[in-house]
Amino acid sequence: MIYFIIAILLILIYMKIETTFLSKSVINFSTSPKGLKIAHLSDIHINKFYVSAYKLLSALNDAQPDIIVLSGDYIETPKNITKFINFLKLLTKNHKVYLTLGNHDHKALKQDAGNISAFIKAIEAAGAKVLLNSNVKINKNGQSYNLIGIDDLKQGKPDLQKAFKGIEDSFSGGCINIVVSHNPDMVFQLPENKVDYFFCGHFHGGQIWMPFHLEFRLMRSEKLCKMKCYRGLHKVNGINLYINRGLGNVIFPFRFFSPPEMAIVQLP
Repeated sequence: MIYFIIAILLILIYMKIETTFLSKSVINFSTSPKGLKIAHLSDIHINKFYVSAYKLLSALNDAQPDIIVLSGDYIETPKNITKFINFLKLLTKNHKVYLTLGNHDHKALKQDAGNISAFIKAIEAAGAKVLLNSNVKINKNGQSYNLIGIDDLKQGKPDLQKAFKGIEDSFSGGCINIVVSHNPDMVFQLPENKVDYFFCGHFHGGQIWMPFHLEFRLMRSEKLCKMKCYRGLHKVNGINLYINRGLGNVIFPFRFFSPPEMAIVQLP
């Protein structure tokens, strides 16, 4: 019995330590550095964020991305806003940052338009650009990219018509279209022939691994989970979909075989 208790304690200690890890995933859609390089971060959950900021910033500086995109879930309550804004300022000091909101952000702000507006103003005052059903054009070495941010599928108010305003079909316009939204199941709502890449989070890669993917079977109802698309790179409806494991933690301050992740993506 004593050995069982010791084993459980050691596992819990490891699970706590894993929340401080930083895993760097490199996804190359092109071998040429001429295209846009994106650092994708997600699910900060600043109240349960244990990755060293120094470690993260050093990794970002080494990667030298053209932009950083964040795909939602930063706060749990309004009390977390100041801490998140201070974290965001560390990112915007040397990088261009674009982000959208996640379900936890909307819950924290009670889905109130005034609260959401104030949060967006604070974010943009910190130097980041919020893409909430909106888009921005980015140019690099003669190639144009549309970065399209869509509000959260479940707790937000996603408006695809507004988000894609002025966007041509990617196959006819010559512009590469990139979507950032929190919930991976948004992929099933995206318009045909208008999206090349989709960056999201939400699943935490399971956060705490269980045999037979029980963490997804017991806790997730999303369609992609039933398709066994839990984390990493997938091709869905012709779209290159990347599901980030996130940096922070939700409910429990533990991770198990699902370390915090920073994804570096090289586009054509």
